[in-house]
Amino acid sequence: MQPPRHPAKPPLSLAPVAKLAGLVRSPDFLDGLGEVLAAYFPGISHAVFHFSAQGRPTILAHNLDAMRHQRVLVPYVERMYLLDPIFQHWERHRASGVWSLDELAPSGFRDSDYFATYYRELGLHDEAGAFFPLTEQECLSLSFGFYRPSPTPAPEEVLAVLTYLFPLLESLIGQFWLASSLHMPNDDDQAPSQLQDFGRDVLSDREREVAWLILRGHSSPEIARQLGITQGTVKNHRKRLYTRLNISSQAELFRQFMLFQQPPA
Repeated sequence: MQPPRHPAKPPLSLAPVAKLAGLVRSPDFLDGLGEVLAAYFPGISHAVFHFSAQGRPTILAHNLDAMRHQRVLVPYVERMYLLDPIFQHWERHRASGVWSLDELAPSGFRDSDYFATYYRELGLHDEAGAFFPLTEQECLSLSFGFYRPSPTPAPEEVLAVLTYLFPLLESLIGQFWLASSLHMPNDDDQAPSQLQDFGRDVLSDREREVAWLILRGHSSPEIARQLGITQGTVKNHRKRLYTRLNISSQAELFRQFMLFQQPPA
């Protein structure tokens, strides 16, 4: 485990974690993990995912209502995870720990259409994520945040308490995973990655690289730096991919991605 990234703050009581320890061999453990969050931060929303090296995430537990389940979680596991800074961080680093969304996202993320649609429009505030590796290739990911702007605790307070609790939770999650009979889907059961398919028929490999960086919220200077090209070249790639997709804006690119491989009504 990497050194803590945030100052650790002990909660007033460890009773919620002690209760969770009693569920380590129970199928109620993952719901109990959410109850630990709610005990310390009433009103917090959470989702527990299984991330693997292949295939899309699997939802293991959550406390979202039926509307948000359909508008947030279902699109996420179908395609939106490919743009998610939390998922992308695990893909790149495979590191345990607790991070805020702003620590993981590119600098232009809050100006992206993904942020506008998936965060601002749905009212999600102060999202953060914790990664609990299960093997070298898979982890349990805990995403949490608030679906109302106030009154909520300061993000720093949530991160500080979770940083303090992280070693305890990591140990309990590891024991639960070893003791459980939970079986994740085989790679053959997973849908093919849209990352490999979106725009394949009309865009060059470099144009698809630029398109995905745009979708994930990267600014033109960041795209140029990542790809080792000039901002003028980024502009040319953007212009060509817009022409080939018959669109004229980033918002239309985002809408095309949202519709990509979506089953017809």
